Amino acid sequence: EESRISERHRNILYLVCDYLEHNGYIDVSDVLFREARLSPEHRVCDNIDLEIIVAEYENYYKMKFQKYPILCKKITGREMTREVTNASKTSIETKAKSVSKQARSEPVKETNLQQKITDDNTNHINLAMTVTSIFPNESDGRSSEELFNVPMEQSMQSKILKCIEKLYSDNPELRKIAEDVSCEIIVNKLNVYWDDVIGLEECKTAVKEAVVYPLKYHIFFGGPFSPWKGILLYGPPGTGKTKLAKAVATECHCTFFNINASSLVSKWRGDSEKYIRVLFELAYSHSPTIIFIDEIDWIATNKGDCILSEPAKRFRSELLSRLDGLVSNENSNVVLLATTNSPWGIDAALLRRLEKQIYVSLPNEVARLGIFKLYLSNHLLENTDIVNHIVKCTERYSCADIKLLCKQAWLLEISPIWRRLEKKETPVTTLKYELKSYEILAKLLKKMSP
Repeated sequence: EESRISERHRNILYLVCDYLEHNGYIDVSDVLFREARLSPEHRVCDNIDLEIIVAEYENYYKMKFQKYPILCKKITGREMTREVTNASKTSIETKAKSVSKQARSEPVKETNLQQKITDDNTNHINLAMTVTSIFPNESDGRSSEELFNVPMEQSMQSKILKCIEKLYSDNPELRKIAEDVSCEIIVNKLNVYWDDVIGLEECKTAVKEAVVYPLKYHIFFGGPFSPWKGILLYGPPGTGKTKLAKAVATECHCTFFNINASSLVSKWRGDSEKYIRVLFELAYSHSPTIIFIDEIDWIATNKGDCILSEPAKRFRSELLSRLDGLVSNENSNVVLLATTNSPWGIDAALLRRLEKQIYVSLPNEVARLGIFKLYLSNHLLENTDIVNHIVKCTERYSCADIKLLCKQAWLLEISPIWRRLEKKETPVTTLKYELKSYEILAKLLKKMSP
């Protein structure tokens, strides 16, 4: 019961924060969010808010007592004076306690602190009111984020909400769509760096030249030599296209939209076009921005001579018009990065707007050896014949296929340990996560070979 009550109190704070944000009190909501130490990983469910709860309570009260409840009452002048006096006393006592602590640790500053409290507490004495600063340390040069020890992710979310409120303050429908789209913004680092992508040196260089360098050194991309606005990574599945995009998100230090089908496609008429419009407007307002769309062929598939439906035509037209807007100099810091396994299935008009196309090939021998070094023990790696045989047998394997092969070999290798553990024949010991059995690998390679 105590746990349930504690959870209810916490949920009320989330509801209050959500209500304040939706009504434009962004700064107040941020202060409450930080002071209550709410987690950014939680959000209020879509089917509930404070207004719904209050409305249901009013209906229940009306049905039970035949009248509506009075939620707020007007207090008399005597009660107001008493409450203001109590608040003033509480503020003075709190300030005095803090001063006494500082006086014990820093006796030199005692006179100045007492004088400061006297000045603060005598302010507006005719109104019997004490006025104190909300941020008592604001003169020390620290930002509000440092005062509250606000994580970078929380600060980014606050900026996103403020931007949405500024763009769509008079349109609640588009504001709701913008809030949904903003959930696709990557606010924390993905911790995937260029060195984590084994092999693909030519691809990494091409991606840096097409995406990273124009954002970092834009002075070289002016006049007729404008940077690429649409980049397509294509190649067999499992070759590392998405991992390259994650490395770009980590290394570029810019706003990164990770868009999927559920973010843009809606069953309601006209909503998909609105989602695309809001997506690009948010990207422009948060530039420099990278819009990443994985498996872009689901957006505009090449249907040949097939006649598209009316909603599909509107969706396609809105998308292409927004992509044309990317090409203008006004939006030079917004880049579309897309991946696909089958570029021949993409609509020709969309493919033309993806100007730079980079082929991500299967790993060569050096790259495959580098991947196996992550999984094989030193005992196997020191045997040149074993290494050459494994690398040769995985000639047509992708990076994902090699990872799957090693994972299956690991499960087969540790299965005897599991059986001994189930029978309590051996205690749990520290495992070294590496493959030691060449026989298991050879057996799997023979089984998986075409």
